[in-house]
Amino acid sequence: MNTAHALARLLPLSPREGRRVSIPLAVLAGVGLVAAGPAYGAEAEAAVRPEYAVLIVSFLFLMGITQAGVVFSAVTRLSGGHWARPYYRLAELSTMTFAPFAFVGLLLIYIFGRHELFYWLSPAPDEHLSAWLSSGWLLLRNLLGLLLFYGLSASYVWKSLQPDLSQANDVDPRQVQRQLYFLAPLVLAAFVICNTLLAWDFAMMLIPHWHSTVFPIHYWFGNVYAGTAALLVIPVLLGRFSTAENYFGTHQIRSLSMVITGFMLLWLYFLWAQFFVMWYGNLPRETDALFRQMYGHYAPFYWTMIAGCFFVPFISLVFAFINRSLLAMCILAVGINLAIWINKYLMVIPVFSAEDRLLDHLLDLALSIGLLASFLVAVVLVAKKLPLYCYWEINLQPETAAEMDGVPVHGGNHP
Repeated sequence: MNTAHALARLLPLSPREGRRVSIPLAVLAGVGLVAAGPAYGAEAEAAVRPEYAVLIVSFLFLMGITQAGVVFSAVTRLSGGHWARPYYRLAELSTMTFAPFAFVGLLLIYIFGRHELFYWLSPAPDEHLSAWLSSGWLLLRNLLGLLLFYGLSASYVWKSLQPDLSQANDVDPRQVQRQLYFLAPLVLAAFVICNTLLAWDFAMMLIPHWHSTVFPIHYWFGNVYAGTAALLVIPVLLGRFSTAENYFGTHQIRSLSMVITGFMLLWLYFLWAQFFVMWYGNLPRETDALFRQMYGHYAPFYWTMIAGCFFVPFISLVFAFINRSLLAMCILAVGINLAIWINKYLMVIPVFSAEDRLLDHLLDLALSIGLLASFLVAVVLVAKKLPLYCYWEINLQPETAAEMDGVPVHGGNHP
């Protein structure tokens, strides 16, 4: 099956199906916007924490896991993970769909929330900040980080799309593959730079004189871990689309579960490395912040995060009937993503309040749901216009791919 034929077999959502998927998500997106008016006065009372702090946490979480989409594609392409090819397209599109949200969200935080969230921008009269810690550099470095990552990602995704969008089949797939191999390390480097800057400003800078440099690695591994787990819902989402092919089978689910296991262990390693540096170095400012998470009011959040990120996945993924089941893995993926969201919550909120109560900020939660729903609506709209699978790469070496992956070359369900 050539690319043109594969593209012809891709059936877009019918108007009825489009309404069935988009309308509920649009209603959820509207909930946050409607809630903003009457609840604003109640939120304005909070003086010890930034306004919309939970929304900021949700923004950082969504930006992190969506950026992991193109990172997953780059890593598996470089490592020769042919089984992952069915995941490429929606993983890459999720990254680019969130790009406008990322820039707008960063600018809104900078304009309306920088003096509360980044309180260090207003030092005491006898203190002097370096130019690096100025308000202008704060905006510039984070904007440049986002531009670097999303710029390289856009080039990467566009080259991946070209063979499937070319009706004349005048694009050489092997040349495109070589170009993607060249761009992949650059995308990964840009991801590290962008997320390191975000980890500095949205976490480490909130605690004066933070000396441990392990935290940024822990931060971006958490994003990749949650983003990779989120890919498990792609086959479920594709069940809502009218496609003639289904490239997701037991082999894809089990292979992805092994990748998730690897990221789980790396996440735990860097969590321990961060803790060990703080404890062994006896760094009081950092250990005080850590112990505030581990004990007292925030202890249930912290240990739920540890259980969701490590203990539950570690035990569950041992059993074959779980790592081969799409339903079980989707439930596990939701738990991992919730745990990583809690990780972001503990990164920001305890710094400002010793006893913050999540349910006291229903506006933030409503807006967070609205942000998630708006993003999902955008993904659905983008997916209606573009091929859902990377057909040219799935069919680049049909015989080899069939032997190695068990992926059906001519459509149909995976055996």
